[in-house]
Amino acid sequence: MIALVTGGTAGIGHEIAAGLRAAGSTVLVTGRDQARGERVAADLDVTFVPADHATIRGNLELARDLARRLPGPLDILVNNVGGGAFARRTVTDEGHEATLSLNYLGPVALTHALRPNLRQGAHLVQVVSSAFTMHTGDPFNEPARYTAIAAYAQAKQLSLLATLSLARQLAGQAVVNAVNPGMAWTPGVEALTPQSVPAWRYIWPLVRMMQRRASPQKAASAPVRLALDPADTGQFHESDGTARALPARLRDPALQDRAWQAAIDLIPPPESPLSIEEH
Repeated sequence: MIALVTGGTAGIGHEIAAGLRAAGSTVLVTGRDQARGERVAADLDVTFVPADHATIRGNLELARDLARRLPGPLDILVNNVGGGAFARRTVTDEGHEATLSLNYLGPVALTHALRPNLRQGAHLVQVVSSAFTMHTGDPFNEPARYTAIAAYAQAKQLSLLATLSLARQLAGQAVVNAVNPGMAWTPGVEALTPQSVPAWRYIWPLVRMMQRRASPQKAASAPVRLALDPADTGQFHESDGTARALPARLRDPALQDRAWQAAIDLIPPPESPLSIEEH
């Protein structure tokens, strides 16, 4: 089997890649750091593909690169890349809030672009977070006051909704699920500050102690199981692997489809040969 794990050079993604490789899969991992990627490729016997997941453009470029690199159709796609430690509201050069772009727009763009490369019956896993429950308003409205955790919660909720839409779109063609891997000490978590999650500022030392003890390997176990042997499709799974019911408002197919389409609408049309020649 051929598997792609985005953000697979550190943290939970690294452990997902290790688990899939141990199961006999041919694994490709993406990341920004070339040196770290090459070390991981040597350590795990996987293929490193450099990528910038921060923008839609970067994800589309990755999809084009993978179309040339893949030794065959993809059996497994794990959209693991994500995070949100921007202390201040940041906007990408494409004009999108950075946390939203990394956690929601980018994964949708990449998955959409890779659809022609998926094998019939492929397994797709979207890594989300329990933080999605913290966004209680309209999923399409940014929080009135920016904090890193509020932006992250909105982005992960939209990512979850879009994943459930895709599951219905690909019914009979692929198995698609979302999973909360649970807490883990990763580079993204390490980069958090008390300002990232204001509600934790008074208990920050305790929070950090708990985070440091959380194992990325344990957090990777549910995503690995869903990637290798999913029992169902269109479900949200907790870190123990159990499928959990979502709040009624998030089960609305129209809302889910809107989340998918809103991201798709932001993907620029491919340049025609004529427009390339003109420039």
